[in-house]
Parts: sequence; C-alpha cells; structure tokens
Amino acid sequence: MEREKVDLLDRDKFVDNVIKVVEQLSENKQGCCFAIEGGWGIGKTFVVEQLEKKLNIIQSEKTANDKYFVFHYNCWKYDYYEEPAVAIISAMLSSIRKDEALTNLEMVDTVKAGWQLAQDKLQEIAGLYIENKIGVNIVNVVSDIKDNKDKNEKESYAFDKMFNFNKTIEQVQDKLREIADERTIVFVVDELDRCIPQYTIKVLERLHHIFSGLENIVVILAIDRTQLEHSVEEMFGGNQSKNSMSVEKYLKKFINFSLILDKGKINNNLIHKYERYFKKFQVNGKLKNQEKIEKVVTDLFTGVDVRIQEKLIEKIDVVHSIVCKEPVDESVLMFEILYEVLKMWNFGDMNKLALINREKYSELEKELGIKKFEYLRMLEREAEGYVKLGINEKGKLKSTIYGDVFWYFANVYNADDMPYYPRTDGNIDRYKELDIVKRYCDFSEIMN
Repeated sequence: MEREKVDLLDRDKFVDNVIKVVEQLSENKQGCCFAIEGGWGIGKTFVVEQLEKKLNIIQSEKTANDKYFVFHYNCWKYDYYEEPAVAIISAMLSSIRKDEALTNLEMVDTVKAGWQLAQDKLQEIAGLYIENKIGVNIVNVVSDIKDNKDKNEKESYAFDKMFNFNKTIEQVQDKLREIADERTIVFVVDELDRCIPQYTIKVLERLHHIFSGLENIVVILAIDRTQLEHSVEEMFGGNQSKNSMSVEKYLKKFINFSLILDKGKINNNLIHKYERYFKKFQVNGKLKNQEKIEKVVTDLFTGVDVRIQEKLIEKIDVVHSIVCKEPVDESVLMFEILYEVLKMWNFGDMNKLALINREKYSELEKELGIKKFEYLRMLEREAEGYVKLGINEKGKLKSTIYGDVFWYFANVYNADDMPYYPRTDGNIDRYKELDIVKRYCDFSEIMN
C-alpha cells in the first residue's frame, strides 16, 4: 500500500487557489492551458497530485457531482512513445483504468456513465491512431500500455510517415468535444522538465494540436520555466539575448498564464514526514525536546528544496543505522542533521563552529551569508552559559540539547584545544553518544 505523502510546505492553500481557477474556467466552459511554475525540487508533483485528488473527490458518490474528467499525463513516463499524440491518449486511458473508483459498482449511475462514455471515446481515438499508423485496429495494445520502446518507436515512425496527421487530429478533436460536452476535461501534465529538449517541444506542439480551440478543456502544465526556456533555446538556437523575447513569444503560444509556486514554508509535519528516522530517538512515541528539535531542523531546512531535504534525511538515516543499532539520546539526532547541513553549506573546517562567537571568520561569513552565519552564532550562544568570552577563555556549556550538540562538535573537532570547561552535570553520561557521533562522522565522509 502506497504511503500517503505529507504536506511539508503548507501547499493546501495553493492547491485550493488552483481549483478556484479551474472552477471559473469550467463555469465559463472555457478552453485554456495554464502553468504551475516552480523550480526543481520545489514540490510541483506533490501539488498536482493533491490537485487531482481534490478534483476527483468532487466526482465521488458522496457528492454525486459530475463536473470534471481528470486525467494525468506523466510525459517522462510515456516518452518511449516517439509520437506524443499516442502517449497523450494512452495516458488518458490509463488514468481511467488506474482509478478504481471509476469502475466501482456503487458509483452514482450518472457519474459512472460519464466515465464510460469518456473511455469509449478515448478507445475510438486510440483505434484511429493505430488504424492510420499500421492499418490494424489494436485498441488493446494502447489500452494495456507496456514499456516496449523498440516496437512503439517503429510504430510511431510508421505513423509519422504513412498517415494524414491533420485529418486524424480533426477526428480526435471531434471525439474530445463529445467528452467535453459531458463535463469539463482537466488534463494535468507533469514531468515535462525531465524529458530531453526535442521531446519536450514535441509534447508542447502536440498538446497544442490536440486541445487548442476546444471549449471546456483545461490543460495544466507543471513546469520549471527556466528549464523549459533552455529547451526552446536549444531546439531553435540563436543568440540568447536577442532570442529571449522570441522564446517568451513561442511559449505564449501554448501557455495562457502561470501560477507561481514559491519555495513554501516548512510546517510542523516535518517529523511526521521523516518519522522512520525520528522514531529511532523517540521515548514512548515522543521526542523529549520535540519543539526545540522541530524549530532547529525547520530553520536549517528553510529554503532547501524538498528533494534535497529528502535525500539528506535518507543519507542520515542510512549512516545512523549503520553506526548505531540501539536507542540513543536525541541530541545525536540534532548533531547528525546540523553536521550534514553544515557540509551541504560547504562550512569547511568544523572546528570553527565551537569558536564562532570568539573568533573573526570574515571569509566564512562571506561564504555562508550573514543569515546562516548569524544563525550558527545564535545556536552556539544557546549552548553556552554566558556569551561574552575572551579569546583565551573557555565557555561553560548548558545542560541542554544545545549544550550536548556543541560538546559533541568540540570533542570531535576541537579536542586538542577544548574551548569549553569540562561538563559538571555528572548525572548525564554522553560518552556513549560521543562515540556514536565520531563513528557517524567517519562513515559520512566516505558516503557522498
């Protein structure tokens, strides 16, 4: 069973705004292609998945509504079809087959009948494609898609060479109009950025050929605008500075407007999202310092792409599991995450961390940026019992999770010239954890 994805960046409001746009277009029975724009790793796929889920709820037996046909097209998944027109219809058929609710016998009859009409018309379109490509109607081949790259490329080549494309597109549009007469078609296109430039442009052209001018059809493209512009420039060449306006004009041919997806703000779902890792430090299902840990980890991950976050936590989890097989204090968790984030920031010599409030590191401040540099200084102040320290003075660490983390760093990287007085909290034994963090650092260095 697929695990439900966690909304880490509070995307719910953005998804609701997209639905408002779709609802307005549907009310006007307007044909439109718009984009959800965001950079790599920002969570576009999560957004379109939530969008599709919410739109499909409208079709459920609970609402007895029949407002939309929602289809999903993963361009990268279907790029083994040389001809995107075939892939588009294949994806629409696959969307119908994938959602078990659409064939549920308890579904409201009007909703079920509408989806059956859509499926029948799409199979007729598939038949048109196959018949005109190779002279044989093999709808089942298109309905039951298999990753048979060589065969499909040969068929697509025959399709391009042997058959009147424009005439078939007209027939396809006629059948799509019949579907759109029933209810609004919402066609969501994802992973366009992952395709090679030639295929990306071909997909855009085919979407335009198939859906342009049709009423009551909404096409939504999840795109990285910069990457898409690079694809256009690579395909059509020319001097970038002179060609930039022509690239924009070219894309306007396909995209009516865009909704911009920002980096978002991490919420308190972070521990839930990465619970496999965080669970290793919980006692009776909870972290003792959960609020502090959430705050620090959220601060460290702010502005970091979700995919990079996921890869970082995945690495931390693997390394920790290798070097530690037993329950351990949650201060180790905070150390491991801070350590990996510092490496991601190219922090450099880790021995500078424990000295960050008593030494002048102008180059480090310049490298990290003032916000990150000041944040690390704040963490070190949270760890120490007092702030104003001379160059030759030693700091006194607090008996807190911050104090534990900086004690680990100092013992691993500043052991020869320890900047802190010995620990006086004799009731807390952290030497077992210190051995774990040392082994963690050693193993992490060989796993990039």
